[in-house]
Amino acid sequence: MSFFFNITYTYQYLYDMKPIVLFCIGLLLLFFDCSLDAQTNMFISNPSGLEILKGNYNPAKYLPAKLIQHPDTVRMGIIHEVSTIEQIKLLKKLETFYNRNSGSDTMSLATGIGACRTWILSYFDQLSKLSNNRLVTGYLEFDADICSKGHHKNPFAILPGLDTSNHEILVIEGHYDTRNEGRCDTVGYTPGIDDNGSGTVLVMELARVMSKYGFRHTILFTTPTGEDEGLFGAKAWAEYLSLQGIKIRSVLNNDIVGGIYCGKTSSPPSCPYFGHVDSTHVRVFSYSMGNDPFVNSAHKQLARYMKYVQDELINPYISTPMTINIMLGEDRSGRGGDHTPFRQKGYTAVRIISANEHGNGTGKSPDRNHTTRDILGKDLNGDGILDSLFVNPGYLLRNTILNGVVTGLLASAPEKMSATVEIQKNDAIIDLPAVYDKAEKVIIGIRKFNSISLDFDSVYVLKPTDKFALRLFSGQKNFISVAPVWHGAPGLFSDEYEVNLTGSVLMNKN
Repeated sequence: MSFFFNITYTYQYLYDMKPIVLFCIGLLLLFFDCSLDAQTNMFISNPSGLEILKGNYNPAKYLPAKLIQHPDTVRMGIIHEVSTIEQIKLLKKLETFYNRNSGSDTMSLATGIGACRTWILSYFDQLSKLSNNRLVTGYLEFDADICSKGHHKNPFAILPGLDTSNHEILVIEGHYDTRNEGRCDTVGYTPGIDDNGSGTVLVMELARVMSKYGFRHTILFTTPTGEDEGLFGAKAWAEYLSLQGIKIRSVLNNDIVGGIYCGKTSSPPSCPYFGHVDSTHVRVFSYSMGNDPFVNSAHKQLARYMKYVQDELINPYISTPMTINIMLGEDRSGRGGDHTPFRQKGYTAVRIISANEHGNGTGKSPDRNHTTRDILGKDLNGDGILDSLFVNPGYLLRNTILNGVVTGLLASAPEKMSATVEIQKNDAIIDLPAVYDKAEKVIIGIRKFNSISLDFDSVYVLKPTDKFALRLFSGQKNFISVAPVWHGAPGLFSDEYEVNLTGSVLMNKN
């Protein structure tokens, strides 16, 4: 009887107190949600790194022995100096750490995530010594519960810009952690050579090559941890930089950028069939609201910028041209990447990934991603030399060049510009500014409403003082963007102007 009475009384009490109880439950759920997916106690191990990211430094302190900064010279230098030999050497070293799960060993000097991040930082330190101490290196450290480990580190190298008057930084990233089919397998063999050793060595190689040159804006090279367990390292960076009020011009996230074979279960939209080979295309994913091809975003404009640079300023100078496929969504179906936390904090970010992906991340045979089979290659005849490479050196090289040239140009490019657009009879008249700081010419990109392409349908290059007339047709919308060019370095494209025969001119952005 007393038991029944107690239960009834308790139920009635809880019912009467329902609003308060629900409020408390909500707070508890919020607490547990944040605690399971939150980064706290974030700090940069090298205090001077934070000051540089904020723009509080003397650029003269970080000049190279010989200043080379003209965008055309830098662009060609990056194209010719990225080395497959260096990248394969780095990949072979990555393979020796055995397990790079974010919850793996941090005490060993030879294996585990701790040894790996120490090696990456020491590599950045060595590059700094070779470049007149131009690179400022360290860790972004943070606390988070990842596979029973509570403290984590993102290695970084910062290349200070030459101009602090309008301080926007640029970010090149590729996570260095790995996983097997088991999310928290911290002891099994997880080589992770394509996912994401390829992105890791891309970042490391560009730090080597680009530290020789001078750029207006600061560049952050970083290899975040915790991507495979929930984007923890990128969330830490995005949150930390946002809290510090640091502006970012672009974020290029590289995740799986070396493989050319199609896996049996590759996540859509992806490769056509198992075993298909593609070493000449690369996918660029970016956000736009509702995945609507006619809803614009700064992220889609960055992807179009990358395609323009690849087509016009890289392909004519390399032996194997590359084609950028601008993808509709922010990522593959049901998948995610380190560019998303940056986008969620208001930063312009894209994901670069191979056209062909070897699996959907579940670690199921015969796919290689997230398995013990994600290795560099095989020695087929036992002579100690790898005869079959699963990461294609030439393809990785071309994706590295893409990142380097795009970031290098944007790091020296002028700011975004605007134009005046008016409707006169059947034409849209685009009046470019007569005087624009550092603009020697202007690029006009045009998309048409009836086109299925996410890229520009037409591109024109004019002098800043020119006017451009675009013929309009009934029932057709046109989306127009403009970008300035200075010393061969194009700036980012503006928001789009939507024009049609009704006489309206709207801004197409979100």
